[in-house]
Amino acid sequence: MASLGPVNSVLQSCRGATRWLAAAALASSLLSSRATADGGSKAPPSAEPAQLRISGYGLVGNRELKRTLRTLELGGKKPEFFGATFVEDAALILAATLEREGYLRPGIDIELTTVSGETVRCSAGELQASPLPQSLKAKAIHFKVNKGLLYHYRELEFEGLASIPEKEARSYFLETGTLLRLKRARVFTPAGLQRGVSSLTSRLERLGYHEAAVTVVREDVSPESGEARVRLRIEEGPRFMVSSWRQEFYFENQTQPAEVRMVYPGKPYSRLWVQDLEQALRTNQFRLGYPDAKVTTRTVSRRSLEGLVYLDLVSEVHRGPRIRVAAVGFRGTKATQESFLSRRVRVERGEWLDPLKAEQDRTRLAQLGIFQRVEVAYEPATNETREVWFDLKESRRFNLDLLLGYGSYELLRGGAEAEWNNIWGLAHRAQLKGIQSFKATSGEFTYSIPQFFGRDLDAFLDASGLRRDEVSFVRKEYGGGVGAHKYLRPLHTDLTVRYHYGILNAADAGPEFAVEGVTEAAVGAVIAEFKHDRRDHVLYPRKGYKLFGTLELAAEQLGGEVNYQRFEGAASWHRPLGGGRYLGLGLGHGVVIAKGDPTENLPFNRRFFPGGESSLRGYPEGEASPRNAAGKFVGAETYTLATVELEQSLTTHWSLVLFADALGEAQRLDDYPFDTGLFSVGGGLRWRTLIGPVRLEYGRNLNPREGDPSGTLHFSLGFPF
Repeated sequence: MASLGPVNSVLQSCRGATRWLAAAALASSLLSSRATADGGSKAPPSAEPAQLRISGYGLVGNRELKRTLRTLELGGKKPEFFGATFVEDAALILAATLEREGYLRPGIDIELTTVSGETVRCSAGELQASPLPQSLKAKAIHFKVNKGLLYHYRELEFEGLASIPEKEARSYFLETGTLLRLKRARVFTPAGLQRGVSSLTSRLERLGYHEAAVTVVREDVSPESGEARVRLRIEEGPRFMVSSWRQEFYFENQTQPAEVRMVYPGKPYSRLWVQDLEQALRTNQFRLGYPDAKVTTRTVSRRSLEGLVYLDLVSEVHRGPRIRVAAVGFRGTKATQESFLSRRVRVERGEWLDPLKAEQDRTRLAQLGIFQRVEVAYEPATNETREVWFDLKESRRFNLDLLLGYGSYELLRGGAEAEWNNIWGLAHRAQLKGIQSFKATSGEFTYSIPQFFGRDLDAFLDASGLRRDEVSFVRKEYGGGVGAHKYLRPLHTDLTVRYHYGILNAADAGPEFAVEGVTEAAVGAVIAEFKHDRRDHVLYPRKGYKLFGTLELAAEQLGGEVNYQRFEGAASWHRPLGGGRYLGLGLGHGVVIAKGDPTENLPFNRRFFPGGESSLRGYPEGEASPRNAAGKFVGAETYTLATVELEQSLTTHWSLVLFADALGEAQRLDDYPFDTGLFSVGGGLRWRTLIGPVRLEYGRNLNPREGDPSGTLHFSLGFPF
């Protein structure tokens, strides 16, 4: 294998620049001292932060590298100038980051602008051997990146692999779930190779091949082309099974077990399996007040039979002393009231010390959202008691975030969200959000009180306003209310119940829209929402399912002018098919029931208007809605939407999608569940980004009505269901 060399060997020397900077710094120091001695004063420092620039790694890559430096080296701060230590550390971090991405021989040039206005150009090599003068103060730094070759696998071979498919083994070293096998999906690095070897070895051990060994027998890397040819030899050895497992429990200072249990697992043996079981034994002792419980496991017998090795194990559980809680305290708080924190923890003075219970309290404190760090520590008080301390670091009390999005109907969306944390030192939070698009203006304000009514129940007040140009009318809604939220951890379910009072208005209906029912009304309603999310990822779901539902009960007794009940629910299911293919199924249903005559009790705004990028994709926003006899959109009182989607990964960032959407709807509830069916099929491309998939999709209508489009092109951001 050709030597790749350490980071410093790929960076050029800047010894000459180092000497120049040292001389410049000395001269600046002498001139400054002389001016002070003559009665002069130093110029006040500039309030503008120093400038950091990175180029040569692409638009997105440059931003990522810059964010890495600001996070790791600057802690998110913007200093007035950069010192020598920052320059040297930044060069090493950039080189290491590029190497991790597969660019094993990068070059980095540095351009410095000192506080005196001088410009110095040098490369970033051998900075450890020839460090910059510590008196250096740079007002601006420009790192110019020369990536060099992208090192990638040309060949990856396995010898002796029998227990798992080769495709699975390859997945530990490179991307296997893409249709196009580009270099970016076959990145080679020495560290990545070792991680793959470790992962493959662990996988074999999990299957019971306790003595499995994975050895690199060939590692040829070409510095001219960046191609790597690797061959691995796998020696699986015999498969180990656990025949019996004896558990012995010892009290403090006992030599004979106080309790013995026998278990016959019949499971493959591995160190990881043993570690999991030992942790379970310790956990059981923690709950009983033995925080120092230790478990040791050994093999007492071994026998071979028909190619398998059967083991008999013994685990000794030494409980140690039983400990009570002497005190519970908090450290590191400045703005947060300690009495508030005390009411949020369940560990109490005088009870048996359970580290698991303390860890749950640590999680509860972290969920308040007002701390950057929450840690728990135990300090001895006596031989039989310990103090429990929560070490806290408070977060920033004010945050301002910019919002940006895009949709086929509203087009570009932009706005800002301001957040005030830990108000009154009681973890209260206020959020103010405003969004403007080409079609809508909206604003929301929420004041939340965490763990208000009970230990796991949050209360909130909210107010909102919306003006949105729909297809042929203007939607105006504003109001506010009060509610409570609870997360049911065992069920992984969010529940929200709130009272809302608002004004709904449907104005300026165009000639293509028939506004039927109540066009303006005051609505008092109780709204219940639930969400059960078991997907593996929020932005890019590949496996799992989600259930969501909203029930709205509006009545005159709640302060409004109308009476109706509205339900809308949705479900999605995702499953990987292998080979970078993913199947997604979506199902949505909505129904609104008005008391008596709908024209007197159903606000036009509360009807359903299907169609759009996250609905029936062959139609623009809202235009899959039912039409009356004159061909005008009137909205639906019930609908059912079904979606089937197949996604094929082309590369790590691009994928191809095919979909079919089916909509059943009815203008009147009397025709429930539907009297009209519409169908769309289509496909598109998706680009994977940090904020969600960017989608370009075209839906073709199979049975358009008179006046409907033959199809619609959508460009949007976010997963459709």
